[in-house]
Amino acid sequence: MKKITAVFSILLLSILLGACGVLPTGETKVAQATSTVQSVQAMYTPYPTQIPYTPIPTQTVYPTQEQPTLPPVSNGWEINELDLKDDPIVAAWLPKVQAPSPLLWPTFPNVSNPKAPGFKVANGVEYGQDISPFCEQDQRCDWVVPAWSYRLILGDYKFTSPKFNYSCVNVEGQPRKGCLIVLFNVMNESYIWRNESVDNGFSVTGRYWNGDELQWAVWGLTSYASANMLNFPTMRDPTTGKVLNAGGGSSNAGANCGVQPNACGTVDVVVIVHAGDRILATMHTVVSK
Repeated sequence: MKKITAVFSILLLSILLGACGVLPTGETKVAQATSTVQSVQAMYTPYPTQIPYTPIPTQTVYPTQEQPTLPPVSNGWEINELDLKDDPIVAAWLPKVQAPSPLLWPTFPNVSNPKAPGFKVANGVEYGQDISPFCEQDQRCDWVVPAWSYRLILGDYKFTSPKFNYSCVNVEGQPRKGCLIVLFNVMNESYIWRNESVDNGFSVTGRYWNGDELQWAVWGLTSYASANMLNFPTMRDPTTGKVLNAGGGSSNAGANCGVQPNACGTVDVVVIVHAGDRILATMHTVVSK
């Protein structure tokens, strides 16, 4: 009897607690489970079943072509610096050289020139021995450039060195051009460029005065020589008025330009700066009327 009473008491207590909402019902358990799943889903972002694929556009790769290295241009000159690391003096004056100005240099750069402001005779050159014709024996000869000196050559030529070749040669049937090359030896020893070629040439050699300001000698020499070859009026000395080239129809037009009344329409100018057999730099430009 006591056992029946105890079982009945427990059943009654369960009914009362269920009615009061103390014990969870089946629906409550389902709701709690659903809430738990939703909380977990909120924390978890499912990875898409398919990853969208965006193709990378293909690029056509073309083979690179080496572009020719052009020499830098300074004041109208194409300058090719070959070996200046041990010659800061040459490296300093080289970019200061002005392009040839035939109209500003009617005189050789061994006398004062009012048309060239800033020029001092002490920065010019002497007019040394001239040879005309030059290198006519089979058009091959040795070019002697004394120490601290220059050699100016007018005429068709071919100059060969271990590092490069320069040439200026007129072709029959084409407009005639003047060919001018001048070499400056900035060393205390003379040097001979052997077996070079000049046709119908004229040459002058002499000392330059100031190696620290050599831009004046280069400018004056190339300008004056170009003036003669372009048939501009030139003179020996403005104080004496002695005429070298009368201009106009004058026949004294200089080297390979002197064969026609109008001389040459252009002059191809090359400057070689060397210390003995070591070429430091080259310069090139073209002068026109």
